[in-house]
Amino acid sequence: MEKRYIDILEPDDWHVHLREGSILSTVLPFTYKSFASALIMPNLETPVTNISLAETYYSEICRQIPREIKFTPHMTLYLTSHLSKQQIINVSTHQYIKAIKMYPKGATTNSDSGFSNIIELYPLFEVMEKYGVILSIHGEVTNEKVDVFEREKVFIETILTQIINNFPNLRIVLEHITSADAVNFIKEQKKLAATITNHHLMVNRNIMLSKGIRPNFYCAPILKTEEDRLALVQAAISGNGKFFLGTDSAPHVDSKKVSSCGCAGIFSSPLAIPLLIQLFEDHSSLNKIENFISRNGRAFYGLNQHNERVRYVKRSNPVDAIKNIKTNQGEITVFNPYDELYWEKEN
Repeated sequence: MEKRYIDILEPDDWHVHLREGSILSTVLPFTYKSFASALIMPNLETPVTNISLAETYYSEICRQIPREIKFTPHMTLYLTSHLSKQQIINVSTHQYIKAIKMYPKGATTNSDSGFSNIIELYPLFEVMEKYGVILSIHGEVTNEKVDVFEREKVFIETILTQIINNFPNLRIVLEHITSADAVNFIKEQKKLAATITNHHLMVNRNIMLSKGIRPNFYCAPILKTEEDRLALVQAAISGNGKFFLGTDSAPHVDSKKVSSCGCAGIFSSPLAIPLLIQLFEDHSSLNKIENFISRNGRAFYGLNQHNERVRYVKRSNPVDAIKNIKTNQGEITVFNPYDELYWEKEN
């Protein structure tokens, strides 16, 4: 008999953008209702470049979480050459700052403060390696001479390999990987793990481009080939502890997505878990979904495993899934590439 429900350990999102101000207030509930914790990215309009700013942002988030909700925001710092070594040492024992995020300059939203010369960051990597602070990386080069579909591969071959060779004990998460090349590279490394998003697991560049441009599927790093997508799926359903969920849910109002210079980012938090359950079910791998969404990330970050479980139910008819949310700046489209979605969280 076909199983009509699944009980899973509470999931975590190891890469999410909550933004700030009114957008934060609107999108935050979709994360705390779906996840027990989340790693919050620091690329705000004023980047979170030190502990004081991270603590302020943390407080802003916590003020908007209802008391009855058990949700833990894990924070990150935005890596710049101005970050002090003492700040890194303090991060190593901080209660809720769990990683330092490195952006190539100009790679994504609010990344103008990112690095241009990796050598300048070596003294900071040395301290991070010594004190066990995790380096979280947006892994793309930004050289306009490099094809946009090859920028992750070139980053791995040049910058990431250089970092690993010089700092072999530095613990690194390569965020939102997009390619078979990335999957194969990560499997070979001892201290390297990776997050994978819903959208890179579920859609490819043909879907985004082949029958008219679909701007709501535009993201950074950009979608790759069907072969790459399938390699990511195999990594996710393998149970391998090096791979775990980071939605990279990144809300932009539709007017900024559908424009002459549309923003990169996909808002996936509201339906992230039901979509993943359906994907894993399609690949006969529901027995491995806890590894990907609940266990592997916590193990890599050195956190105790959850005890609480949540139930998702499979309906006989398609679920009336949320399509967009309204903000005072405009509507935000919710990511859902499936014609029919059958899973939803039991209330």
